[in-house]
Amino acid sequence: MKNLIKNSIVTILALFFVLSFASPATTLAATTPSLGAAATYGVLGGTYTNTSAATTVNGDVGFTTGPAQAPLGVHTNYGSGAPTPQARTDTSTALTNLAANSCTETLGAIVDLSTVGTHPTGIYTPGVYCSTGAMSIGAGGITLNGAGTYIFRAVGALTSVDNSVVTLSGASACDVFWTPTAATTLGATTTFRGTIIDNANAITVGATTGWVGRALSLGAGTVTTGATNTITAPTCVAPTLTVTKVVVNTRGGTKVVSNFPLFIDGGSVTSGVVNTTTAGLHTVSETADPGYTSVISGACASNGTITLALGDVKTCTITNTDIAPTLIVTKIVVGGTKVTSDFPLFVSGTPVVSGVTNTFSVGAYTVTETNNSNYIQSFSGSCVGGNISLALADLKTCTITNTYVAPPASGGAGLSTSPVPPLIDLIKIPSPLALPNGPGPVTYTYTLRNIGTVPVSNITMVGDTCSPITLVSGDTNNNAKLDVNETWIYTCQTNLTKTNTNIVTATGWANGISAVHIASATVVVGASIIPPLIHVTKVPSPLLLSAGGGTITYTNKITNPGTVALSNVRLTDDKCGPVKYISGDTNGDSMLDTNETWTYTCQTNLNKTTTNTVTATGEANGLTARDFAIVTVVVAVPGLPKTGFPPKTNNTPMMLVGILTTSFIFYIIHKKQIV
Repeated sequence: MKNLIKNSIVTILALFFVLSFASPATTLAATTPSLGAAATYGVLGGTYTNTSAATTVNGDVGFTTGPAQAPLGVHTNYGSGAPTPQARTDTSTALTNLAANSCTETLGAIVDLSTVGTHPTGIYTPGVYCSTGAMSIGAGGITLNGAGTYIFRAVGALTSVDNSVVTLSGASACDVFWTPTAATTLGATTTFRGTIIDNANAITVGATTGWVGRALSLGAGTVTTGATNTITAPTCVAPTLTVTKVVVNTRGGTKVVSNFPLFIDGGSVTSGVVNTTTAGLHTVSETADPGYTSVISGACASNGTITLALGDVKTCTITNTDIAPTLIVTKIVVGGTKVTSDFPLFVSGTPVVSGVTNTFSVGAYTVTETNNSNYIQSFSGSCVGGNISLALADLKTCTITNTYVAPPASGGAGLSTSPVPPLIDLIKIPSPLALPNGPGPVTYTYTLRNIGTVPVSNITMVGDTCSPITLVSGDTNNNAKLDVNETWIYTCQTNLTKTNTNIVTATGWANGISAVHIASATVVVGASIIPPLIHVTKVPSPLLLSAGGGTITYTNKITNPGTVALSNVRLTDDKCGPVKYISGDTNGDSMLDTNETWTYTCQTNLNKTTTNTVTATGEANGLTARDFAIVTVVVAVPGLPKTGFPPKTNNTPMMLVGILTTSFIFYIIHKKQIV
């Protein structure tokens, strides 16, 4: 049985919680490992053989067996002493970390990187390039295009032909790594970039080669340099990243910076503190609060990702702004000649309009109206006697139902019959549901149906962030009434610049009674996250109870008009409980799939005209969707028997006047249309 709750509305604005910590949808990029003590070495091997006194190594040189001719250049550390043993250990660790990076692309067996099929011009972007055999760099050379980590992993030897060139275009030699499993041989006059790490195999450098990088061979591996080689170990400064938190409280929020723990790649960091990290892709996130929006700016992308190169000094800022509570006050009129506009509405003295979304600050409020003595007032939705408490990000409804009360006809009985109330149903679907690349146009489609038994007139559609809402089709007989066999389609277009929840309230009239349905939909802007949609219908049986009241059965049906399955589906009813799940989860996975309809029922006894609200919520991709259905059941009040008294005159005894003026009944006098 599905999880049913009977408390306040779960708001869809929890969207901002997921956006603030969601991992990027892209494949993780390669990561530059720390070389530790090996970072300063130009040559590190079991044996180092130098065949020419003209060879220059700008960097430390480490070995077990040294060369007959020491190379030229500056070597702070030279030989087998410290820190050479630690450099070997750190090189081994780096090789392990490099191997942990998954292949971005497998190029094939024996490949020429200059002309391999997927890179016919030898251009590569950051990533891990693997071969199932040897790798070579041909006469055309290769170009490493863009900042980031490059790993070339050969199951076999690495070679370059004479005069081949490795060109860096936005890339750094600090972030280029070669990890063959067999010997490396660089041709003469090669221009080479990056660090070769070989596990105990030979690295041989051809004459007059210029190399910015490192020759690191573990175990008993031999490094051999030829005539007039120049090897320069790059100076690689680890990048730094500072994450700064800003909290903005404008609607009663009380959170501070410490309430939002910050993370880089899941590791905790402190706001404003410089963090030394590695080159490559990183993700900045936070433990967010559903009462606050989260906007990531600075050097980070809007989803918190950032690619760092060695030497980078970057700052990302996460700004959290408290989300204003929202309240929709709706008016239901039952009978009489009055309409919605005859009952001005107020929230703690502030005028509001029926069906319109209003934002407030956190706090307690009182919903009131300019009432009429001929109408009895009742509250439903989230209000309790007109009182309501709003917290950050709340989206609540409060419905005031005014039921007409009239005296009996002069000298006779009052009316004893009441007309059937209307029922309408609204589904709202945006297209597209997400704008991952940023601001853009969205079209909302509204499907309005009559799920009752009487035609509905004077239809109004009130949207909070999109207008005009235009009727496209559906009124097949052009009578301006939503008949029971009609479906009316409306559309509205707008441009969204940020993630937005759009709310629309549909109102219609029949037999002097109004009907309301509230629908909402969220469009995500700037992230590849598909928000959920949910829809609920509520049908009472019967719609009309005779005098004295009786038992009502409400049937609720929840559907999924979106594109992603919903979990944690919940249904709340403010005037009826318990709500019982009946059927619909055809595959038993506790997920509301797009082809399923879940049915719930609830029974209660009514002794007076009653309006109640049912709220459906569901979750997907960390977001919450919700829908409201509002229905009214009319309970007739019998007319009084004829008394035989004549109509009141100035000579009528006061007791008789009292009897006549206090004997009221409920009845509906005629159908009223909204102007």
